[in-house]
Amino acid sequence: MFVDNNWYGQRTVLSKYCNKKDSYAFAAIQHGMLTTAQEELLGKRRFSIIPYLCWNKRVYKKLKNQGIKNVKIVGSPFIYLDQIINSKVISNQKKGTIVFPSKSTYEKNREVNYSLLIKETENLAPGPYTVSIYYADLHKDLSEFKKKNWKIVTFGKRSDKNFLEKNYIEISKNENVICTSINTVFFYASYLKKNLKFLLNKKDKNLILTDDKNQDSTQIFYEKEYPGILSNNLTQDQLYQIAVRELGGDHMKTPDEIVKLLGWDSNVKKIISYFISYYMDIKHYLIWKKSLRND
Repeated sequence: MFVDNNWYGQRTVLSKYCNKKDSYAFAAIQHGMLTTAQEELLGKRRFSIIPYLCWNKRVYKKLKNQGIKNVKIVGSPFIYLDQIINSKVISNQKKGTIVFPSKSTYEKNREVNYSLLIKETENLAPGPYTVSIYYADLHKDLSEFKKKNWKIVTFGKRSDKNFLEKNYIEISKNENVICTSINTVFFYASYLKKNLKFLLNKKDKNLILTDDKNQDSTQIFYEKEYPGILSNNLTQDQLYQIAVRELGGDHMKTPDEIVKLLGWDSNVKKIISYFISYYMDIKHYLIWKKSLRND
């Protein structure tokens, strides 16, 4: 219903899980891992009659402590997608390493030292190598990857309804996953029990060339929450258990419950959702002079 209601195809996955046509939903759906700054920004809601569907117990408690009403824990759509796709069939063919560099967004550009990233990756994990480039970074110089015969994949804009499914499949194809930041895909790959490694900035090696205080504070939070996570000292099973917690694996709902939470069982709610969605589109266009729905 909001402009980010189906970013990365979160709502689309839930519609497939429920065997329902994907349509406007009478709910706000969390579409990715919340950084520490994003969690702090969660404040009063204009339409508290509309449920906010979050992923895990920590976010739920934080919202409730702030007096936010009508919050429900449903888990990440990724865990529902795992129920839909037979990952074991894909995983039987798994080989090589996929790398997820810190990505730019409409709001913030991020520069990555691709040459150093390639060197560090090839010293850390076996090939063949794949790099995931977000659409906002496709205009950058990717020649270093091409010279080294790395496969370049992209999953489209965040408005792409198939984004999450394409992401899932590429992770499943690979045995090893490398991330240069604490991000949502790290928890996705942990949930699929991949060999996970962080390549983070060090005093003598700067992979990420753009200052990002939000990422810095998020890394501090997760290292405190799960000691050893940033230094690659946790086992695959430990990372899986963390992913279950962060993605809300213990809070999955039945298809009937999801249909009810999204208002797909009510024609009135579907109509209201359409008009509120239209209002939010106009509001954000006036603010940003751009349709965020198609970003």
